Amino acid sequence: MLHHLRGVRDRLAGVDRARVRCHCVLDALTHGIPFLVFESYSACPPRRVRNGENAAVRLEVIEERIKDLALGFPQAYEDRPWGDFPVFKVGENKVFGWAVVDDGAVHVTVKLTAEEREIAHLLPYVRTASYVGRYGWITAAVTDEESLEAACEWLRESYWLKCPAELKAAVEGED
Repeated sequence: MLHHLRGVRDRLAGVDRARVRCHCVLDALTHGIPFLVFESYSACPPRRVRNGENAAVRLEVIEERIKDLALGFPQAYEDRPWGDFPVFKVGENKVFGWAVVDDGAVHVTVKLTAEEREIAHLLPYVRTASYVGRYGWITAAVTDEESLEAACEWLRESYWLKCPAELKAAVEGED
């Protein structure tokens, strides 16, 4: 049995055995029948920081990458109208996103099209945004590279949805 499980793990991981971790789970949904969960993880461990500051440093890096991307768009700027977190705007006071560090994650809120929202809600780290969710806004809890890449893509889309028509025309004219 163990040899068979190693074969499954090797097929899932390809050649790189170090990138798949297997563990047995007993779950109420399986009525106590154990099942195996295979999960991939980065072969490169996160950079170690003294005194347990690793999570805080990771969140700062994530927040900085989101902020750099948002402020890199044409005519984008940062405002803080609702407190101590950055709100990203374009044109004349048009909000296209914001980021809040809380509960071990950077929560990025952006506006998406209905189709993109539907797809985004399939991910476990995405929820409808508080207060503005009915207008097409979602919040993503960014904790790792995968969720960061998705949030950055959604931030680009949100910027494009909220930027003024003249700016869209100017950007498209440059291409």
